[in-house]
Amino acid sequence: MLKRIRTIGAATALLGGTLLIAGCSGQAATTGAATLNAGSHAASAQGDDVSASNCSATDFEIKLQAQPDPSQYLLTMTNTSDEACQLGGWVNLTPTNMANEPIEEIASKSVEIPGAPQHITLEPGRTAFAGVHADLGDKSDPNTYVASGFIATPSDMSGRVNAPVNSTNNQPVTELPLKGLQVGTLQPSSQGVLF
Repeated sequence: MLKRIRTIGAATALLGGTLLIAGCSGQAATTGAATLNAGSHAASAQGDDVSASNCSATDFEIKLQAQPDPSQYLLTMTNTSDEACQLGGWVNLTPTNMANEPIEEIASKSVEIPGAPQHITLEPGRTAFAGVHADLGDKSDPNTYVASGFIATPSDMSGRVNAPVNSTNNQPVTELPLKGLQVGTLQPSSQGVLF
């Protein structure tokens, strides 16, 4: 009986120490954290500590929506899975031609607009946003390549998905003359993400 009490006491002490360590590290990890709520899109955000996701790219629907400025696009990343997904950083975009082949000649750059990467927990059915700036060219320019869509590869996440482009009147865009591309950080709200 005494041995059993000692074992229970040791296990309780070990558990208490583990909880204390977890509590301290949790406090350090959430320093400066903020909860953001933008309309129907709610997510938690914190500083530069962006960790690997528990979901894959195929758990999301990723689209680009043209804006009135022809060089601006709003990227939407909607969680289509049945679980909350961790994400953050950027969505890497690779332009594709009509045969859905990557156009490697177009440089795609990740930039900290509107700010540094955030750690976002995206619930099922919720959307994260990013701004995309297209460096448009003329089809007659040899440094311009015509893209018909994109392959989207979210950072810290396995897999990739096709990301179609819609015009301002929600029609598919199949010819986008590109010289380069900049992609901003994922955010829990669309406010302020455009360049």
